[in-house]
Order: sequence, then structure tokens, then C-alpha cells
Amino acid sequence: MQSRLTWLVLAVLAVGIMSIGIVGCGGDTEEESAEKPTESSSTTSSGETTVAARPPIDFAAEKAAIQEVYSAFYEAFNDEDLKAIGDTFQTSDNKVAFGTIFAGNEPVPVAFGWTNVKVAIEGLWIGIGTKGAKWGQNDQLTDFWIRYKGSKVEASAIGYNCYKGAFPGETHLYLMKDDKGMWKIHELDSSTENNLGIFGFHKGKPRLKEAGRFFTTDADKVE
Repeated sequence: MQSRLTWLVLAVLAVGIMSIGIVGCGGDTEEESAEKPTESSSTTSSGETTVAARPPIDFAAEKAAIQEVYSAFYEAFNDEDLKAIGDTFQTSDNKVAFGTIFAGNEPVPVAFGWTNVKVAIEGLWIGIGTKGAKWGQNDQLTDFWIRYKGSKVEASAIGYNCYKGAFPGETHLYLMKDDKGMWKIHELDSSTENNLGIFGFHKGKPRLKEAGRFFTTDADKVE
């Protein structure tokens, strides 16, 4: 009897020890699983931001496209076609600007906003002393500056021609690409030759440099 009792006690103890071992092993497995992050959660919590690289600028193509826009403006102005002029300007820009200098030290002020720009242009077409005057001598741009502005591309350009341009003057342009990738004029100002000492690019102070976004930084000059 005593022998049976002894074996019963030993059997109970053996079962208890095995149960403790099984529970202990299970607890270790769950703890390791909770502490070890999955690959996807590690990637999500990395905090890294991927920035898309900006494509290189094709300067030759952009110069040609900018020239095309200016030629279209030039022709539309001399044809007194306001609708066609509007196609070359970014009319939705509330800072869109237009000006011209031809009267000595009394330049026509730069007009801002498309409504005021239209009034200024139409005033030249019908005004005393300006009616019938053309943009001349040619429609060629000769100096270009092109660069990125954030994710968009902007440009400045100069043509050695102007309103009432019987002799070479200067036309200053600031342009940006719109959401469709088309160049649009945002600012335009011109000066006749006799005013270049005051408002010209080389010796004067172009009005768009003070009133607008026109830039001529050496690093952005395109040959």
C-alpha cells in the first residue's frame, strides 16, 4: 500500500513539473514575438521621405519655346489683337505686369493685374502720340536666364527691341511654365534707346527688377 502511495505521489509531481515547463516555454515565445517588429512596420516607422528628382532642363528647347511666345506677343500687339495677347500672358496671375517707357523721364507706370494691363495696352493703341505705333525693330530675344523655382521652371529674357522702337531699345520679360508645361508671360516692360541709361539692363535699373520677379543672376544665364 505504501509502495503504491509513493508511486502515486511521484506521478503527480512529474505531471506538475511537465506542466510548468510547457507554460514557461509558451510565455517565452509570445514575448519574443511582441518585441520583434515585422519588416512592414519597420519600413512604415522609418520616417524617411522620398523626394522625386527634378528632370534636367533642356535649355535649347526652352529658349525656342520662350522665343515662340514672345514672337506671338509681338505679332499680336502690332495687329492690335488683345485676345491673342491674352493667350501669351498668364492672365490668372494677379501680379501680371506690363509697362513701356518712351517719354523721357516720364515713363508709363507698370500696370499690375490683367484688367489694368488690358487698359494700358488699349490706351497705347488709341492714345494721342501713341496710336499706330508698333513694337520694333524685330521680335528676337537675345539673352535668357532659366532656372527651377521649386518644382516649376521660370525664366527671364531680354530682346533688343521695344515699343515705338525706331531704334533698338530693350524689352524685359519674366515667364513661367503653367500647369500644362506652356510658357506664359507674367511680366513685360520695354524701354526705348534714349531711356536705357535710366531703365536699361546694362547701365540703368530695369523696373521689373524692383517691381517684380525679373532676375539676371550669372549662374542662371543660358548661352
